[in-house]
Amino acid sequence: MRYGGLEDLMEYGTERYVTVNGVDIRYAVRGSGYPVLLLHGFCEFLETWDFNLRPLGEHYRVYAMDLPGHGLSDKPYLDYSISFFTEFVVGFMQALGIERAAVVGHSFGGAISISLATSFPKKVDSLVLESSFGLGRDISLLHKLCSVPVLAESGAKSGGAGPALEQRVNLEFYHPDFAAREIVGRSYSFMRMPEARRVMLNIMHNWVEADGLRLEAIMVDKLPLIKAPTLLIHCEQDNIHPIRLSRNALRLIPGARLKVFSNCGHCPHIEKAADFNKAVIGFIEESHV
Repeated sequence: MRYGGLEDLMEYGTERYVTVNGVDIRYAVRGSGYPVLLLHGFCEFLETWDFNLRPLGEHYRVYAMDLPGHGLSDKPYLDYSISFFTEFVVGFMQALGIERAAVVGHSFGGAISISLATSFPKKVDSLVLESSFGLGRDISLLHKLCSVPVLAESGAKSGGAGPALEQRVNLEFYHPDFAAREIVGRSYSFMRMPEARRVMLNIMHNWVEADGLRLEAIMVDKLPLIKAPTLLIHCEQDNIHPIRLSRNALRLIPGARLKVFSNCGHCPHIEKAADFNKAVIGFIEESHV
């Protein structure tokens, strides 16, 4: 097996549900002690943290969830703006009695994490931005195509979600065979739900336009306002959000650090799970001495 025993780490614990602002949210929690909140990427779900929940849970009380509209959480037709997701995270923390936490955001979840850290700084003790969305206006061609209503709707109605997800996997992972084995099956199952496709299109329309991100989703101007200790994590082979975006963010976030991995794509928490976990644990420990 190529990934050296990582399959043994795939265990997210017993799923639970909590109602946040009238929306039923599926989540999982492991460990005890200081709270760590994991926010997944666009069109993902809590199982994307399979390689991280147990190792991180040996040190902290770790929470992962299906964000609204994702996975098995409710999928109401709402204004899925970045403000909505930011207020949702605050509501989730309040519902579970979490006053402050270390927040780890991947891609789409990274943009939400930046918004949370700058809008509600007392909620975020430390911040990990993994391959973060919103660090520039440019986005991948795949995201641009998803933002065009005619193309996106025709793909959904014709059963084109499968090929689209296959294309996404090839873009996101340095080893697409691994991604196909671990991610595509679950992603395709969730995306076959009509309400899931509708919500994903809604999010794309709220965040993206034909030539790039909408203004609200661009986080660059907010980066100097981040007060929490911040670790940026990125891979050299990221074809979704180029590493230059995190290098630029490093200059804008006061006191930030950057951890770079090679031979992986957009999801180091999966392809470089052991190294990712070690970096996150070390950073949180240093930030809370």
